[in-house]
Amino acid sequence: MEDNDQSDVKNPNTNADKYQIYASIVFIIVIIGIGVPMWWKTTEVYRVNLPYDSINKLTVTPIVSSSSVLIYTPNPARTDLLVRELGDIFKTSLLDVSFKAVSVAGNEIMGAKTPASVEKEILKKYSVAPGDFLFAEWSNLSKDESIVVTTDRTAFIAPGTTSVKIAQVLKTWIFQEFKIRSILSSRNNSHAIRHKTAAPQSHYDILITVMNPRPDLQDVKWNVRYTAETFIAPFLNEISMLSNFTLKTQWKYQVPFQYSTKQIPDLSKLRRHFALEEDSLPHIVTSVEKNIGHEISNNPCLQLVVYIPPCTKAPVYIYNKKGERATHNKIDAFVSPKWGGIVIANPPEGICEQYMEDQLKVDVPINSNEISLTLLYILRKLMEIEIDIPINEATMSEITSISPRKWEIDVYLRNSAIHLIQSSILTLSSLTKLLQDINYIVINDEVGQAVEDSHRNIVEALVALKKNELNLAVTLAKKAHLASEAAFFDPSLLALLYFPDEQKYAIYIPLFLPVMIPVLMSMNAIRKSWSKKSEKPKTE
Repeated sequence: MEDNDQSDVKNPNTNADKYQIYASIVFIIVIIGIGVPMWWKTTEVYRVNLPYDSINKLTVTPIVSSSSVLIYTPNPARTDLLVRELGDIFKTSLLDVSFKAVSVAGNEIMGAKTPASVEKEILKKYSVAPGDFLFAEWSNLSKDESIVVTTDRTAFIAPGTTSVKIAQVLKTWIFQEFKIRSILSSRNNSHAIRHKTAAPQSHYDILITVMNPRPDLQDVKWNVRYTAETFIAPFLNEISMLSNFTLKTQWKYQVPFQYSTKQIPDLSKLRRHFALEEDSLPHIVTSVEKNIGHEISNNPCLQLVVYIPPCTKAPVYIYNKKGERATHNKIDAFVSPKWGGIVIANPPEGICEQYMEDQLKVDVPINSNEISLTLLYILRKLMEIEIDIPINEATMSEITSISPRKWEIDVYLRNSAIHLIQSSILTLSSLTKLLQDINYIVINDEVGQAVEDSHRNIVEALVALKKNELNLAVTLAKKAHLASEAAFFDPSLLALLYFPDEQKYAIYIPLFLPVMIPVLMSMNAIRKSWSKKSEKPKTE
């Protein structure tokens, strides 16, 4: 009877211990099996997978553009010789240039009396695609001319022109290999030349500012808006396949144009002019920039400033460091890379002579033709279309229209595509290196998609460039560049920047430690309980 009473007394405690053990087990399962994984998952840094290896390979992938150059001379043996020699010269070129001999029946060329007729007959059988070029021999060139480069994708060579001279024209003018080398130099830091101009942007603002410092002394007569729409806009349309342009005009009055007024005597009717020293040009750009103003915009702005000095300080001419006039043109101008250019439009001499006699306000007419040509030249320099490197015994045909030469557009597109591709590769490689080094930066879906888009477009642009599909290469390179910039400057990369793992543990350990102490004690109690149960049968 006593044994039964004792067992009845112990049963409640045993059941309570059993339930306590079960509760501890459930608690441990919830904390370790559910709580810890949930904490680990919720504090995990979200990072989209990126093509790191493929992007690294792009940094060593050559950026190569191909081109075909056709050679025609009446003598097939000479043509073949030129093709072989030019092929040997261009073996080490940055471009993949193939030279092809052109053969035209003698009776077809015999009636040609002008170079244009020769070109026409050749183009009946052979096509010169964008990016390609044609050299045709013409015996009636001037004595001091070995090569004449036309506004089309054609050049005429004299009978004695050597392959070395042709190669010089190709490398310096037609392909401008030195610019490509400069763009790609960033891949080799030990011999970096560094291209002085940033990669072409998708949108530019072009602001034409007319500065009349003394409206009380002169009334400038010029329809600048008409000039912009008639001369500048058509030129910009010709290169709009790469960038969009917003053309704006404005007038500024009573704005000081600060320069040293060094008076130089001369033989003109005014008996003097004023020297603008070359060293002071950067200071003038700074002072002008402060005063012309520009509305806030995300687009880079190219400034075209036309300054009309008053007759009391006119005419103004730029002088070089030797104390000589820099040019003998009617209009002086200078260019500041990446910023723009300034044109000094001096009032006509007769107008200033009249003002000096009666000291009355005068009307100053502006020669739109001359000013517009100067503005176009500045734009060509800023967009790196103009080439001013002279070659002995080689000349370029004068431009007869507002549009650039066709081969100049090819150079512009090719170099821009290479520049955009190179810039995109550098941006992506820098971004991926940063993301690999700092593994707690969040990479969201938008950034991942931008990187993927940029990578894909770079690969496709490289293929298009290799096939000499310049327009397609530029389109793809633009997309790649925009996507790479969007990924690199995405604000979420910093906005969602998490703590490093060490700091994360330092923050959460004090939080979870009080919770884990009861868990550990419960685990110890469970262990002791199981030990007692296993020892009890042995004791009996």
